[in-house]
Amino acid sequence: MAAETIDLGRWQDTVRQLLPRELTSMFTGAPRRELLKQVGATVLVFDDLMVELGSGRQARLPGPGAVEPDHLARTAAELLGPDATDPSVVLLLPPHEFVATSVTLPGMTRETLLSALRLQAESLLPSFTEKLAVVANPHDADDLHADVALWITEQRLDQLYQAFQREGMFLSAILPRCAALVDAAGSQEILDEDQHFLTSLSVEDGVIVRWLHVSRKDLEQDIFDRQWRQALAVADQDSRVSVDSGNFIQRYAGVDVTQAGFADYCFFPDGALRARRQVEKGKRAMFAVVALALVILLGSLPFLFQTLASSRLQSRLEEQRSLSGAARADREVVQRFEEEWGVITNFPQQDVVQTLFTLQSVLSPEQLSSLELSEGIIRIEGESAEPQAILQRLEQHPMFTEVAFSRATNNTRYYIDLRLSTVNFEGYMVRYFPDN
Repeated sequence: MAAETIDLGRWQDTVRQLLPRELTSMFTGAPRRELLKQVGATVLVFDDLMVELGSGRQARLPGPGAVEPDHLARTAAELLGPDATDPSVVLLLPPHEFVATSVTLPGMTRETLLSALRLQAESLLPSFTEKLAVVANPHDADDLHADVALWITEQRLDQLYQAFQREGMFLSAILPRCAALVDAAGSQEILDEDQHFLTSLSVEDGVIVRWLHVSRKDLEQDIFDRQWRQALAVADQDSRVSVDSGNFIQRYAGVDVTQAGFADYCFFPDGALRARRQVEKGKRAMFAVVALALVILLGSLPFLFQTLASSRLQSRLEEQRSLSGAARADREVVQRFEEEWGVITNFPQQDVVQTLFTLQSVLSPEQLSSLELSEGIIRIEGESAEPQAILQRLEQHPMFTEVAFSRATNNTRYYIDLRLSTVNFEGYMVRYFPDN
């Protein structure tokens, strides 16, 4: 029975590779995308208010900021009411619930980038000892902008999921509320201001390239206030979207969590993903049946294709052989000639005259007292006030290589060995006289 299960898994993998991506997704599902599709309510937290964006209903929280998961869940349950037809919820939390880091890893896919960030979590955020969840949406390979990764503790996600579950709701995803305003195209600036924190986002084609966050208490210090204003001044004022306690309901009224690309900055609790995977088991069973039927169909075709292809290739081979007969004969004549006369025709030519002229031009106005040339190796001896300068000139000339003093210089007398780069006696000997 175990062997049958393994074979079935292999068939599924084979068929999954053959099918188009759209058809594969239909059978196998995409848990994150499917979780957003089934969302029935989007709940926003702003200061001490919670708003259900679909109906506009509001409820006051026990306090602003990162309130307890149970408080959030109970308030959301009050907003949705006992008659809610779909208890699936997306929760938009304040930006200070998250930590942002700037990363520059161009050319990586989203999954590869997330894997790399998880491995570097301890070095990027050394102060966090808890396990972290991360999201990021990288640019294209040719875009030089930095990317922004957002982090939150997995414990916080699990606590929120369990709190909503106790209230009879299904928490599908959690998102920084300002990321919900990101447009998929064009440049954009988003400024989120609540009672205690300010957050500025720079967006390029749906990708967050800058995330600045500051506490209002910090802005009471002149240096921080000045730096914050300077950072905002360099941003494009025309594309800025400002959100504050006076207009946040209008700004978030049109948010649609089912739109393409919305999942890029969503955090999905493990409990929600596990529940979705249970639903997908039925799809996997259907895919297994389709995979088995397709494998059986494909298994009956190769024999026919192989026979036809073999016959066609054999016919083409015979035709090419008949057309290339004269060329093969000529090639054999050339090969025999090279085998018989190559030892003579391929003997390295040292071009002594050109070598002497070149040495004269390099050494001028110095003169040699001795010169020896053998199998591409030149040994020269002479006198000069600057032997090192002669060595350097020889090293820089492309005709010579392996230039070195063969013996220590004695006052002004030098001894230099060098090799011609235009000949290769060693290669010649290895080719034609390997035994020597």
